[in-house]
Amino acid sequence: MDNTMTDNVFYLKNDEFYGFIHTLVGQQIVDILKFQSITSTQSLIRYPNIFDIFNMKCSEPDFLSIRKTSCLELEDGQFIVKVGLINNLNYLLDFLKQQQNKISEDSYMDVDSNLTFDFINKHPLLKNLVLWYQRIESEGVTNTDKNGFLIDFINTVTNNLTKSSNHFRYSDKIKDFALSLYILGGKLTYEFIRLNIPGSLPSLTMLTTLISNSNLKISEAEFRFDQLQKHFGNLNLQYAFGSEDATGVIKKIKYDSITNKFIGFPTPLDHGVPIKEYYHTDSLDTLKLWFNSIDKSSLLNVHMIQPVQSTTQNTIPSPFLLSAYGIDNTATANDILQRWWYIFNQCLQRNIRIIGFATDADAKYQAFTVKLKSRWPGFFLREQQLLLFFQDATHLATKWRNRLLSSTAELRLGDQSISTNHLYSIIDNGKFTKIDHGLTKSDVNPKDRQNFSSCVKLTSDDLFKILKDNVDTQGTLIYLQMLKMIIMAYIDKKTTIVARQPAYLSVEINAHNLLYLILLVQQKQLPPQSLHIHTFSSQACESIFRNTRALSGVYSTIVNFTVHDFLRRAQRLSLLNDIKFKHLNDRSVNNLVFPVHYKHRHDHQSLATQSQREVDLIDVEQIITEAYHEAIDMLNGLEILNLLNDKNVLGLKPLSEYVFKQLNSNSKMYDYSSQLSQMDDGEFEIADDDDDDDDDDDDNDDDNRTAADLNINDGFSSNDDYDDEDEQDDTRNLINTTREEFSGMKVFNMVQPHIEHSYFKATINDDIKYIHKQTACWLLTGEKSKMSNDRLLRVQQINKKS
Repeated sequence: MDNTMTDNVFYLKNDEFYGFIHTLVGQQIVDILKFQSITSTQSLIRYPNIFDIFNMKCSEPDFLSIRKTSCLELEDGQFIVKVGLINNLNYLLDFLKQQQNKISEDSYMDVDSNLTFDFINKHPLLKNLVLWYQRIESEGVTNTDKNGFLIDFINTVTNNLTKSSNHFRYSDKIKDFALSLYILGGKLTYEFIRLNIPGSLPSLTMLTTLISNSNLKISEAEFRFDQLQKHFGNLNLQYAFGSEDATGVIKKIKYDSITNKFIGFPTPLDHGVPIKEYYHTDSLDTLKLWFNSIDKSSLLNVHMIQPVQSTTQNTIPSPFLLSAYGIDNTATANDILQRWWYIFNQCLQRNIRIIGFATDADAKYQAFTVKLKSRWPGFFLREQQLLLFFQDATHLATKWRNRLLSSTAELRLGDQSISTNHLYSIIDNGKFTKIDHGLTKSDVNPKDRQNFSSCVKLTSDDLFKILKDNVDTQGTLIYLQMLKMIIMAYIDKKTTIVARQPAYLSVEINAHNLLYLILLVQQKQLPPQSLHIHTFSSQACESIFRNTRALSGVYSTIVNFTVHDFLRRAQRLSLLNDIKFKHLNDRSVNNLVFPVHYKHRHDHQSLATQSQREVDLIDVEQIITEAYHEAIDMLNGLEILNLLNDKNVLGLKPLSEYVFKQLNSNSKMYDYSSQLSQMDDGEFEIADDDDDDDDDDDDNDDDNRTAADLNINDGFSSNDDYDDEDEQDDTRNLINTTREEFSGMKVFNMVQPHIEHSYFKATINDDIKYIHKQTACWLLTGEKSKMSNDRLLRVQQINKKS
């Protein structure tokens, strides 16, 4: 048996504890302990009579199975435990008793004889610890489990303080805590805690090693399908929604020493799929040619996969970052469709079914198929669909608002105008205060095009009441009511499927796809959890953009990043999400607790989840009919109904047929399953992110090399804290310079062979020198790219560049 496990037998819990029991006395004892939730050695010692349950009345299948294999049934209905199991339990308890005596003897030999009650009372820390442990023991297992991590933390500190710093040891829970603290709080916060609580946390060097060994390194343009497959396998998931979005970045080239590639140029595409790690060279002239002929990436494109929650999970799993790479916004709709096809195909090969992305299918792939009892005139999708498509509802709501606020668009609904002047008149009207309507002029600012919070304010019941009382504002009222329907149907997590009736009064493409999704659940092709419509969006992309900007550090005002910065920070975010999910779903007793923003504390309670039976009872046709009649009521008095009646299209069936005819006459169908080539470039243009924050975040990109890696006898020095932006000379001639020494720069006469790939070999003033590739990037950079920290100014800046 492992001596380490034997020495720490009283600290074993969960899988480690069960593994120890299995090794010592076999699996049957393990099964009995598991059934009774005896998860640790301490718990077993407190209740050693584990066979008492077999004479209790219990009809649970697991209990009956364990009793059948562990006991003999007598004629009177009583059960006796098999002798072998009794011997195994006695052997186990004797072994634990021996280990307990051994520890007591060792402790007695090690502890000073002066450790008396007077000594304990003299030191408040010892006294309080004894009192605390006594209280925990008196309260039993529950409180021990509740304080499991704290006990582990205290034990780690006290244990390490008795050793030299070279022999400090940390459990996996402490390492997870340290990584989470470092990622959430930053380097300065982490060091402040570590230095003031000696022995509590690993060094930064160990943290760097843990991050590097996490296998979560994200390379530019790499599609992490294998990691996605492993992630879905661990969670026992199959279905997912895909999303794609872009955000502005600082235009800057950086060298990645791990992949030996240059990051920051627009990634070239091969049939719509980005080419991984394309910019690799050992030639300084080639790099100079790239700088002179290729513009830097102005946008970062990301692909996120949102898993569909399984029936056994209480929370919706975090989105998975599939890929990220720099672009220049020149991709066509053809490229995007081929890329979606590639993602769908690769996921399908790994038994992951993407529900999203609309594209035609090759016959060899199985499409979703719904069966309709009768043809619905208002339902325009084909019965067989390979993929579905939802326009991101948050962007949809802001675009709906922006149309209202546009100075060039003139909107009318029948004989009623739809105008932002109606809103300004309410704000400026002395009869009303902000208490009455909740609006400010910033809520109707047309320049702030991504202000979703104003969409919520514009759809308040208080504002609707004011608009309803004015006969001249009925058009604006109906327009804003439709905006509220979009929010209710596709964004609000509390809305049930039946209550999403407003979807059928709002946006055509989302409404049809939502209906198709409900039919798939009713016909048992998808689980009910796929009806969490708010996850079928690109908000996973927006979220990772925001979270990445939040990792800039406590004392930093920089919220923007380069492509290279994003890849590095995204690795830490992925690691943090892994730790979070493990501890939220791990049933071990000493899991970490993560803070939850007050806006999300009740997400689980407010999340509307229908059972399969509830979905089966939904009468789709009835809901559509009710939605139609509600629309008729809304339009009453606006002359629209009279017009429809005159055209003989007033009625659900004739109106639907008319709309379908109009769409069909103005639409074309293309088959891109073999060759995607004819789509209009603007049709699937990727929208700019509403949270594009960028400024020059110049994290040093130098390798973590020691002085021993370099030949320093040549008179040049290396500075590990050197930041390439600190160099002051604007030296663009890489061959001739008036400077003779290069102190502070990574320019050397010689370098060690194992790091030579990170350097260019060049001639400077007729001498052969080795220039670090990041230093070469600095030399070739002609101007410093900046972006505003203000969200509104930043979005306007990106739109001008586009």
